[in-house]
Amino acid sequence: MSDLRERVPGHSLIDELLRQWDAGTIHIDASTNGVVIGEDAEGWYRGVIGERRIAALLRTLGPEWTVLHSVPVGRGSSDIDHVVIGPPGVFTINTKFSPGKNVWVGGYGLLVDGIKTRYVANALLEARRASTNLTKASGLTVAARGLIVFVEPARITEKAQPGGGEADPTIEVLSDDELLDELNRAREYSDEQIARIVDAAARPATWSDAVVASSHGAHVAREFEALELEVGPRLSMPRGVVRDDASHGALVGGRGAGAIARSRPSSYSAPRGWQHSPRSGRSSRGRSGRSLPERLILEFALPISGVVALWVWSQSFAGQ
Repeated sequence: MSDLRERVPGHSLIDELLRQWDAGTIHIDASTNGVVIGEDAEGWYRGVIGERRIAALLRTLGPEWTVLHSVPVGRGSSDIDHVVIGPPGVFTINTKFSPGKNVWVGGYGLLVDGIKTRYVANALLEARRASTNLTKASGLTVAARGLIVFVEPARITEKAQPGGGEADPTIEVLSDDELLDELNRAREYSDEQIARIVDAAARPATWSDAVVASSHGAHVAREFEALELEVGPRLSMPRGVVRDDASHGALVGGRGAGAIARSRPSSYSAPRGWQHSPRSGRSSRGRSGRSLPERLILEFALPISGVVALWVWSQSFAGQ
């Protein structure tokens, strides 16, 4: 593959899942007719679900944006989930599929349901790599921002700006609902500069020293969708999270009915789209509990149908 724009969300993870399928470690159980999938493969599978959901959001960006998925880096054994390039700059996105999880971040520490992670360190590494590689390949000074995006978390509590060292690139920890607001910043690059950065970013050699064999994107996507049909909805949530079908929405691209809560220190400058509460000194932003069609039904259709039913009843009564 000579152009990374041909790769699909979760490309590297899907390749690994297909290798496990070919090896028989993922297979259909003859007695139950269900898919048997190991613990590691479950994690990869959920990772693909998360990356596909973020990719669905990124597809709503305008034509002035370019999005690369599953970009192989270094020796080709790891990747960056998404590299997003547009007028406001370059962003690396590390996606975390985490419905119902509580996230705490401060400096270099990030906990998910109380468990320590290396997510901030990894995001810093990805942003630095993007800045260095794209600066060298494009001939422009590129300062990438690193985003850690959690899919449908229960709460994000931010005690201090992630990272924070003088030489550190900017890192933000977000929910998926905040992603588009974060990307739509003031313009940093001209169209000509964006074209040069995209040309550099699309070349595999910009990111990786190794020749990485890459399967065809459309084929990989179809294979995962076939596996997804076999697995069903049971792995669409992380381990330990139990919600009914109505709350977690569709398997891919579905929106849950829950709300994300967030707290930040009072000194933190709230990003666009946030509402500040003077009483608590916290900023919060939540998902709407109901979709627009649901609100229209509740606010208009049901009252109108009630009036019609009352009129019909009164007419039948008068006729008697």
